[in-house]
Amino acid sequence: MNEKTSFNWEISVGVTFASLMAAISLFFTGILVAQYNSFDDTIRVPLLFLIISTFSYIFSASIYSNASEEITLGNIAKVKKYLIYANNIFEFLGLYLLIIATPLVLGAVTHDNFLRISSIIVALSGLILYSSSHFSMLHKEIKNNTLKHIITLVFVLLAGLLYFLQYSEQVSKFLGYNLTATILLVFAFGVTFVFCKKSKQYMFTS
Repeated sequence: MNEKTSFNWEISVGVTFASLMAAISLFFTGILVAQYNSFDDTIRVPLLFLIISTFSYIFSASIYSNASEEITLGNIAKVKKYLIYANNIFEFLGLYLLIIATPLVLGAVTHDNFLRISSIIVALSGLILYSSSHFSMLHKEIKNNTLKHIITLVFVLLAGLLYFLQYSEQVSKFLGYNLTATILLVFAFGVTFVFCKKSKQYMFTS
């Protein structure tokens, strides 16, 4: 398989998957927005995460699509650069926020502790296992396992703190919930920005 064929395949899969995830995220976001007033105030944070996730999937699909035009023009350097942006935006601002938002949504719409705690365990376990695997962008961007584990740990700790503070918010209106959500978003955007600008995924010259 030559380089162009390989990139065409990666772009095709990227556009399809990003478009599908955007549709799924938009569907659930639409349901929550339509019933917004029937939930408690903590729904605002997961709803914001889902909105950002939806836009991230849409932007990723657009970038993947633009990369296919550069293949036609034979500009492989730009293709690699576009893929770096699309891959990182898709994962850190799309997939991670969607995973983290799911238990928060359940925590806002139901008071079933079993369902809430189970979803938290699944989300955090999945985030740890995926981030530590060879499939993740962290593995492709960082060869230093210690740094990779630190970034994973920050995501997990901030998400775990959010889940705890959501319950505290319901009980005592603890303001740290919104602050923690803001810190998590800043961290996610920061990681995405750094990896987009200093990526190790491909060797290319712009």
